[in-house]
Amino acid sequence: MHYDLIVIGAGPAGSSTAYWSSKHGLRVLLIEKHNLPRFKLCAGCLSKRVEGLLPDGWESLVLNKIRVGRLGYKGEEYAEAYSKEPVAYIVDRSSFDAFLANKAQEAGAELIDGCQFYHFEREGQGYRVFTSKGSFLCDFLVGADGFYSRVAKVLGYERKKFFRSLEFFTHDGIHEEVLIEIGMVKRGYLWVFPHGAGISVGVASTGKEDLLSLLKAYSDKKGIAYKHPKGWHIPFVEKEEELHLGKDRVLLVGDSAGMADPLLGEGIYYALWAGKLLSQALLENPKSPLNTYSELTKPLREELIYAGKIARLAYSFQKIAYRMGKSFAIKSFYELLSGRKSYANIYRKGLFKFLVEFLKLSF
Repeated sequence: MHYDLIVIGAGPAGSSTAYWSSKHGLRVLLIEKHNLPRFKLCAGCLSKRVEGLLPDGWESLVLNKIRVGRLGYKGEEYAEAYSKEPVAYIVDRSSFDAFLANKAQEAGAELIDGCQFYHFEREGQGYRVFTSKGSFLCDFLVGADGFYSRVAKVLGYERKKFFRSLEFFTHDGIHEEVLIEIGMVKRGYLWVFPHGAGISVGVASTGKEDLLSLLKAYSDKKGIAYKHPKGWHIPFVEKEEELHLGKDRVLLVGDSAGMADPLLGEGIYYALWAGKLLSQALLENPKSPLNTYSELTKPLREELIYAGKIARLAYSFQKIAYRMGKSFAIKSFYELLSGRKSYANIYRKGLFKFLVEFLKLSF
């Protein structure tokens, strides 16, 4: 069977690519190694700015609408800000990912789940893709198979920067509030998010801290019913050359390309955004889609790079970051999550305030 496009991985990045490509007339095969729906470790927080990137009907998946953000420092000091309108939404990733894959099918994509991708080879002008359910031919191949992307490995890419993350789900009573604790790890944060009637509790760090002991101690201190967590990795980039978009007619999207926020680890928004841009590149420039994909993703790459600039300052000077959060940063992030500001805006306007706070602590 010959396809215009084969997408490996039916997470948000892969399903977004398949959805938009199918909607515009391409013959698409979407391959997922697990049977859908499947469990997925993730707090499931969607920033409000995803609204224009999602197919109709996504609202029915929302478990919680977030209107309150709390910023903590070492579990002892807290600041919060309230928004009249939701700035983020909580979804269950199992249901959310299945919804996106179903929408891709409704748009015309063919889905094969429970199918392991092995490797690919060049054949003519396209590629032969080898899987546990046979081999398939395509003109273009997209790797959307996450942090451990086999497609990226075949292309020779290595993942060098990432957060180690642990998370567990338990019962509690918050519904419209998210809490982010800084000062707990050298670079990263601890979170408590609502998840339907319960909560998601987790920690992410780029360092080598004992995250299991840290999460247990925090839960005991705060009276949270602790459950043994599970772990995963979140890739991120801070420089242009660290983002891997692919080679020739093999393109990468989402975590496979390293498209996660280096400050907060948010990946779903960038995955959905990049999936739409990738499909646009295939349609506009089928002879050399990588060049067009690179051009179209410039604003996305700029966001990730400026998020990295903020992350280096915020995590190197976490007390200052907390003080800035109390005065203006939380509300600035509300505007970011709503799509009214960019990381570049926040960095440029916040740098002077950061220097003022730095001088206050230094003298």
